[in-house]
Parts: sequence; C-alpha cells; structure tokens
Amino acid sequence: MTALLYGNLSVEIVPSLGVRIERATLRQPAADMSRCARPEMPARPQILGREQQLTDALRAIREGLPVGFHAACGYGKTTLLHDIVAVAAGELPAKTCLYLRADRDRVEDLRQSLVDRLYRSDRPVKLTPGQCDQVLGQVSAVIAVDDLAAGPGQVADLLDVLSGCSVVIGSPRPVLGRRGTSQDLPGLPDDSALRLLAEAIGRPLTAEELPAARRLVAATDGQPLHLRQAGALVRAGSHSVASLARQAAQDPDVLDSLSVSALAARERRALAILALAAGALLAPGLIDAIGQVASLADCLDSLHRSGLAEQRDDRFGLPVCKAASYRQMLLDDLQLGAAARGLSTWLTTRNPTAAESQSAADAVLAIVEFAAERADWAAVGQLARAVEPVLFIAGRWEAWHETLGRGLDAAKAAADQAAEAFFCHQLGSLAFCQDRLEDAVRLLRLALAIREEIGDRDGADLTRHNLRLLDPERPSPDRARPDEPRASRRRRSPRVVVGLLSMLGALALVAGGVGVASVLGAGGHGQHGPPSQGTSSGGGISQSSGTGGASQSSGTSQSSGTSQSSGTSQSSGTSQSSGTSTPALVTVPNVIGQTQSEATSSLTGQGLAVTTVTTSDCPPKDDGDVVSENPVPGSSVPAGSTIVISPCDSASSMIDVLDVVGQTQSQATSTLQGQGLVVTTTSVSECGASDDGNVVSQNPPAGTAVETGASEVIGICIGTG
Repeated sequence: MTALLYGNLSVEIVPSLGVRIERATLRQPAADMSRCARPEMPARPQILGREQQLTDALRAIREGLPVGFHAACGYGKTTLLHDIVAVAAGELPAKTCLYLRADRDRVEDLRQSLVDRLYRSDRPVKLTPGQCDQVLGQVSAVIAVDDLAAGPGQVADLLDVLSGCSVVIGSPRPVLGRRGTSQDLPGLPDDSALRLLAEAIGRPLTAEELPAARRLVAATDGQPLHLRQAGALVRAGSHSVASLARQAAQDPDVLDSLSVSALAARERRALAILALAAGALLAPGLIDAIGQVASLADCLDSLHRSGLAEQRDDRFGLPVCKAASYRQMLLDDLQLGAAARGLSTWLTTRNPTAAESQSAADAVLAIVEFAAERADWAAVGQLARAVEPVLFIAGRWEAWHETLGRGLDAAKAAADQAAEAFFCHQLGSLAFCQDRLEDAVRLLRLALAIREEIGDRDGADLTRHNLRLLDPERPSPDRARPDEPRASRRRRSPRVVVGLLSMLGALALVAGGVGVASVLGAGGHGQHGPPSQGTSSGGGISQSSGTGGASQSSGTSQSSGTSQSSGTSQSSGTSQSSGTSTPALVTVPNVIGQTQSEATSSLTGQGLAVTTVTTSDCPPKDDGDVVSENPVPGSSVPAGSTIVISPCDSASSMIDVLDVVGQTQSQATSTLQGQGLVVTTTSVSECGASDDGNVVSQNPPAGTAVETGASEVIGICIGTG
C-alpha cells in the first residue's frame, strides 16, 4: 500500500520521484463498515511503592478529570502510566483504555495516532485535523499520554478535543495548569526503595549493608532507575553498597557513568545505538541492523538488568531524557555514519505500513535530529529519504514536514540538486494537501525549475502534474497549450473541502458505544474544533494549516527558525505572476553578522521579502546582529521569496532563579529544569534531621538573574545514619 486518501484527494508514492496527487471522491457503502475487536487487556508491570498515585489516578478517572504526573528522568512515570491503564482496564470494563507515547510536541500527529488506535478502515485514510477533532470528541475512553512535551495551549486544546475521555499525562514538568490535578512524582518510599535495591542485587540486604543502603536511598532520592543501577553494580561484585552510597551522596548521576564504564565493548555498542535512537523502542533484529554487527542484540537483556535500558515486551529503548548524557559518555561508540547506513538499508527493504517500520521511524527521527545538530548532512539526507514514505503512510505529517525540511537543508548543504528538487516537490505536495496553496505553488515551481534544469524528465512530469491540479485551467509554467490564448486563462485556488462522511466511510469505533454516523457531519478541512497550533521546522518553509476560519498565528518557533501558523494560508512573499514563465531564481546573500536594518536592506535589494524572528540563543556580543537566516546563504530561491532572519536579543534569555530551599530533591529539580536550568546536586551533612532529603542551599541564590541553560547547584541534606 503506497497511497492514502486525504479529503477529496488521493495521494500516492511514485518510487524515487515523490508523491502524485489525484482528485478522488469516496462513496463507501454502509455494508463495508465493520467494528473492530476490543484491544487485549494490558498486562500490569512490576511496580513498587506507587499505591497512592494509583489510587489518585483511578479517582480522577472515575470523576472524568485529567490527572498528570511529572518528574525528572528515572522516577518511573512510564511504568506508573502502564500500571494505571492496566488497572483501569480491569476495573472499568466498559471503557477502552489506551497507553501511547507522545511524539514530543507534535499534537496533530498524536491525534491521528489516537484515531488509528480507535478506528479501522478498509482503505488507507488520513483525516484532516478538523475531522480528527470531531471524531475524537465522541470518544469515551481512558487515555494515558506519556512523554508529552507540548505547551499549555496545546494541552488545553487536546483536552478540549478529548472532552469525553479520562486523560492521564506523564511529562517532565507540569502541563495541565488549572485543567486538572498535576502531581510531582516523588522517589519511592524507603521500604519500597530498599526492597527494589535488594531485588536488583538478587539477594536480601545484610544487617551490615542496611545503614549504607538507607544512605544510598536518600542520596538518590529513592529514584527507581538509580537504585536498579546500584543493585546491578553490587551484584556484579565491582562495588559495595557503602562505596556507592558515598559516591552518590556527592552526585547521584555518578551511577550512570559507573554503569556505563562497567560495560563490555559489545554492550557499549548496543547502548550507543539505543542512545542514538533515544525515545524509540527497537526490536533486537533492528538493533543488529543499525549496529551492523550480528547478535549485537544479545546484550540487551543485560543492559535492562543493569538499569541502562527499558524494555516493553520484546523491544528495548532509552528514555529521551537520557540521550544527551549517554551520547556524551559513548561518543567513541556512536558511529553515526554506519548507523545511518544500516538503518536506511533496513528501512528501505521493509513494508512502510508494518509496525516494525513505524518503530524504526521513531529511531530515524531521533538520529536525524542528532545528525543535523552535528551538521552530518550526508546522514541527514540518507535517513530523510528512507523514512519520509513511512511517515507519509502513517499520517504523521507534522513529523513528515519536519523531516522533509531537514532533508532539504541537507540537499542544499551538499549542493545536491536532484535531492533538493525531490524535497521541494514533497514539501509542495504536502502544502497542497493541507490547502496552503501559495506555499504549494512556490515549492512545486522551484522543484520543476530544478528538475528541468538537470534533465530529470520523469520527475518534472510528476511535479508538473501536481501543479496542474492546483490550477487546472492553466498548464504548468513551462508548458503552454498552443490552442489556448494566454489572456483567457484564469487563476483558481481550489480548496481541499470534503464532508466527513465521504472521508470515513469504512471507519469503525473501537472504544464502543459510539455510532460513527453520529459524527459524520458535512464539515470540511479546518472547519471543526479549535485551530491547529503549528510549530516551525527545518527547511525554511512557512507553514500554515487549515482553510476555515481566520488566520491565527501560533507564535511558536523551533528548529531552524522558520515560522508556522494555523488558519488560512498567509502570503509568504512569493511572487506569483499570472504568466507562464518559470520565476527567476535569486541567490540568497549572506547577511549573518549584519544589523537587522542592514540585513533587511541587503535582502530587499535582491528582490526578497524579509521576516524577523528574534532569538535569545546567542551570546551578548551578538546583540542586535543577525545570527542566522533561512534559507541558508547561497541558496537559490524564486524572486520574492521570504527569508527569515534571526537578530540576537540575549537579554531575553535571562531568568530569575526560583527559591527551592525546603523542597525535596525531585521537586526542586523539576522546578529548576522547568526554568531551563541545568541542575547538579551536592550533599550537606550540617543540617537538621527534619531536613533530610530536602534542599537546604542553592547556588546561585534565589532571585539571581541568570541565562537560560545556566547551572544551578542545590545542596541536599543527608543524614549520617
């Protein structure tokens, strides 16, 4: 299956060339509708010391209220959410109970994933955002969303859409605001923590070890992950409980480095792959393929027992929050180029609709981001080409757009015109589907111009076909019909509008008790639910989504400084004449280092439009100067295109440190990390017994103005018992 239906469009992959768009009308007979079986009862994970959190969550679920649990990495949010879903499924048999991991802040992709879990169609269908919202608004289910990194506005919109559901959220910081209860997930109670440590060691703690074990629990704040790591080190015979307690009292994260240092070479290589693909759960065979070493996956069980990897069924992974630190420790083992080749080869030989391909796609997204940060454009381009059809078929179009943008950046950096044309074609076709017609015309024309220039006849024919659909009364820029006078051609801007009934002919609700017909109204793309919130992504593409309602900017910037909005398509400054000639290409001048006014003057002097996005991610010495531009200098763009410049305003990155004295270590860490600070800990023995485990000092002191990303040292009271 290489095609899907979206609105009144059929979109099909043409191998090596891009997607081909056709107009289509769905008329599904009622007899084709079928109801899916209820998902299997989820199994309860092994969990200790979370009875109170489970009770609180079940109470909120019965009351229909959102509830969230937030904590720093390693406190067991994922295990808790799995337990909540499993218990709720047993106690509330009338409800469907689902667990799914959020794709960072890609909330539209999250909604599509929910639809895919709740409905089934006999034809591949991707719903428009408005249609997703309308259908999900009729669902009654228990939905646990893990690793949600969305902003408060996005979370509020999600809760509005899932108004009939009981939503449980796991996140690194509070995201619910006043919409529900949000609990800081503490470390395990002492008794549960000691029991977990003993289980990790593989034997009961001795009387001699018990005092040191209590100090270890206090030093790690009862964090389950660190306790598992400590137990594995003791079990291996390389450390005693007392020695680990002393070292953890200075810095609990030393347990990570000690655990990694104890690994054999093959185990380090396997862990390096999990670190590259942080956030994805991978099957052992895929890990072998990425590592290009046979039986590398044999190391995974030992990594899990050592507290270095998480396991769900037969898949293994590493939390996103551990990616940066583990990658730094395993820098010599990462082998990014080899991993990119192995993963790309594996993915291109698999069915893009298979579950294993989707798991691999999560790994690719993580590795592409890492490769882009390191400017390894060869790896970025290779992986982007391999994964983009998988993201397209899965309906993960936010991730698809971001990946295409990064692929375009890679093609430009490598001066690969064929790849640049491919990614422009894909981005233009995506803009067409999302009814961002000005962006679609601009990008498809650019793709066509490049493909004609390099003699790619098949690619040019495909791009020309998609352009014709945008304006069926006028041929593409390079092909005028000789029998049609130019003056008679009229420009039309068709909209992708289709009734939900024609879109959902074969959808059947899994959650039970909801008739599909009750939600099959005659609305169109973007006409239902709140406007989608956009986030910008790489590639220099101005993005908006939806066609109904007024334009509404989301103001969210990300990745390479491009902008995205929701609502009607906005002008991107692209010159679009009514003639038939391909627009002239302009080379983007380098304005980095110039003042904002100088840069604006330079760009407008070349016939380009300018958009300004201020950035605080820059040193004070660059204040007022342009520190980045997108598209990058030297790129070829049509005359009239918009160039995004980012002047530096370092002062906006200053924040006042919050007062965390008196809080527990986990509370303080969550508070400070929520401000964007890097937290380190130190132990303090000169403190009262009532302060054990709490913060008794912080440096810099509360109220100090520091830059985002600065370090904050908190002193934790450690008893001497």
